[in-house]
Amino acid sequence: MCLAVIKQPLKACFDFVLMPLFVSVLLSTSMSASAFTINGTLTGDKLEWANASNDGEYIRPNYWFTPVRLPQTTMWVPGTYTTPTQMNIELSSGTEHVSMPIKLSGVKYQLSGQLSQSPYADSYPVCEQSSVAATTTVMNTSRNGFCIADKSIQFASPTTPFKRYQPVIRFDKAELITRLKGKAKGIYSGTVTGVISYGFKANISEAVKTYRNIPITFSMQIAYNPSVISRINVLGHGHITPEYDTYKHTVSGNTGFKVSVLGQFQNGLTFRLINKDTDDYNLKPDSGSATQIPYSISCQGCSSQSELVANGHLVDIGEAKIDAPGATMIPFMLDVGFENVSVNDVEEKRYNDNFTLMFEVQL
Repeated sequence: MCLAVIKQPLKACFDFVLMPLFVSVLLSTSMSASAFTINGTLTGDKLEWANASNDGEYIRPNYWFTPVRLPQTTMWVPGTYTTPTQMNIELSSGTEHVSMPIKLSGVKYQLSGQLSQSPYADSYPVCEQSSVAATTTVMNTSRNGFCIADKSIQFASPTTPFKRYQPVIRFDKAELITRLKGKAKGIYSGTVTGVISYGFKANISEAVKTYRNIPITFSMQIAYNPSVISRINVLGHGHITPEYDTYKHTVSGNTGFKVSVLGQFQNGLTFRLINKDTDDYNLKPDSGSATQIPYSISCQGCSSQSELVANGHLVDIGEAKIDAPGATMIPFMLDVGFENVSVNDVEEKRYNDNFTLMFEVQL
């Protein structure tokens, strides 16, 4: 048989289904007026809050808390925290522990009724940010410790000073990522307590000399998954050009795919072939023939199981592993081809096939 038995180059079309897998667990709890839990998920370097709003470096829960039995007054002054504002929250998951610095930076108040305002000062420092309105905010951005608004709030008749309140917390995502680096996957939980304080006039004839404390408990749960696949790049045209051995009357051919997997990898990467029968790795003619060309798939750069397919048959479960602790990119090569197929077993046709790989992080 002459060499022109196969006149068209063989084409192998390899379709990849890229399936990064990660698990996020969010926990919630019933809330009282003085306790709340913020739930977040940190996957790789991406932090998402399930029940909190993120404003730059500050977060606040997506719910408001109702104080209990506040004395009515005709004048009051919003304040922040009389307890230390710069602190560490101790996050724990099993035997793993992380000390995370946070700051209780401010308080938002939802006010009651019609109000007026006037400049105010006493012995306490004024907050760096102070906004008095139906929703009033007092915050210290760079300083620590207790502060008050620069204006007092007046009511025409004795009124409950505010209906609801909301803490504002400074929380550094980059710091959390740094402190959790090298820690095991898990739910990291911790609790911090604080005391909000505001000044008010105890009766109509008295100046503002009385301050009332409102204890709060702040809890946090972070579902941490240190490994995640963010993107997979595949380079390769999938065309196989046949090479003939005129002495043996055989044909061979190969192609390659350069794969780069990007993300955060605590241990490394695994991938395996899916969605095909174990003996179905064969190049098939476009039409009109039952002839097939079995091919092989191997991995350059894998730590184990470099051969995934041998002569059309899956090797074991067709899985390979790459050990790469702490990596952000894992490159490797997939070699695909066939060797020494008799020219009597092929026809003058165009052959093709496809296969699917599923990628997962090593846990």
